[in-house]
Amino acid sequence: MSTPSQSAGSEAAYGPRKLREIELRRRVHRGTRLLGLRSLLKSADYLEFSPAVRDAKEFSDLSTRVNCYLGDIDLPLYLPGPRFELDPASVPYMEPELVRDPGWVSERPAGTPYLLIHRITPGSVVKFFSPHSTGAAVVDKDLYLHSELEYWRVRERVAWPNYPSAEVSLRRLHDRAPNAKSAFVLATGPSALNVDLASVNADVRITCNSAVRDVARLRAYRPTILAFTDPVFHFGPCRYAAAFRNDMLRAIEISDPLLLCGSAWVSPLLNMMPELEERLAVIPFKAGGNWRWPTRQNPTVRTTGSVLTNLMLPVALMLADHVSVAGVDGRQPTENYFWKHGLQYSDELMTSVFDAHPAFFRDRDYEDHYDNYCAEIEAFLQTAERAGKTIEGTAPSWIPAFRRRGAAEPQASS
Repeated sequence: MSTPSQSAGSEAAYGPRKLREIELRRRVHRGTRLLGLRSLLKSADYLEFSPAVRDAKEFSDLSTRVNCYLGDIDLPLYLPGPRFELDPASVPYMEPELVRDPGWVSERPAGTPYLLIHRITPGSVVKFFSPHSTGAAVVDKDLYLHSELEYWRVRERVAWPNYPSAEVSLRRLHDRAPNAKSAFVLATGPSALNVDLASVNADVRITCNSAVRDVARLRAYRPTILAFTDPVFHFGPCRYAAAFRNDMLRAIEISDPLLLCGSAWVSPLLNMMPELEERLAVIPFKAGGNWRWPTRQNPTVRTTGSVLTNLMLPVALMLADHVSVAGVDGRQPTENYFWKHGLQYSDELMTSVFDAHPAFFRDRDYEDHYDNYCAEIEAFLQTAERAGKTIEGTAPSWIPAFRRRGAAEPQASS
């Protein structure tokens, strides 16, 4: 029996028909984003969701997503049509505590709505093109891999950011590592489990993601910074994301790290856990431009598809001139998912991610993602070296950039 990750990865062998289908969904998604923009001078008086829900499962599913993504938005939530029992058992992939009424109103509020299409139907498409709203977004989880992420775009358009400013975040990072000379970046690949953490004496110690699961290694490594930035695995409503957030709280008790996130997806975290604000550093993402690390003149980092290049390397290079990297194993040629993890959650929790966010995995080309990832790392490290930084690969890795900088070749596995 294949694991959930293997099942998802098996779709990476895309044929021409599959690629055409993905491209069509991508174009529909991009078109709805552009067409959903309305007058930037008007403000929304309420959020309207369309179409009406069909049954208890859909009602519970939508209510859970709204609680997670928009639960702190100070606008009425209008959902026309019938109501059903909110039943966690009908959405077993969702975190049960989020399966509750987000504050639905049954009567249409006065004023102008912002329209959210949670399921595409002929009627909702007609409504989407109606001019009687300040804007519209398609958040249908089945449309395209980025469609559900439109919940975050809605937040940006109707509410102020709820996270610390770049100025505050940079100060918190520098306060945690004053006068640092060295940084150790520990990711979660299989080789991370073989690193002698007791021997790591870097001034700044950064780790990420599922490292929060390993209590013993957290105590040995004592991370200065814990980075995470994935919209569905860390900030979403599924049971996997909830388990991660609970483990993160335990990691805080063990090693007192500063929490490092990017600006793109962090808002739902502070919706659900506002008590984390004082230990959070949020770095603004900005697409394009030169490879860079945050400075007071330009606190942004370049938008990429990985926590390593989004946050861990930029912050390590911001704080220190010598950076050691381990646990970034990459992917051997026979693998067909992203890559193996040394510290992964159970298949049951992985299944909850796939069930909650089907298009997020269905439309992703893992091979193309990995090739781009390797190229980005090499380009970034070359930029750092031209600025006088040194980077050392200290654990086996398949990634060429780290192999060129000291990492050994891993042993191939069947």
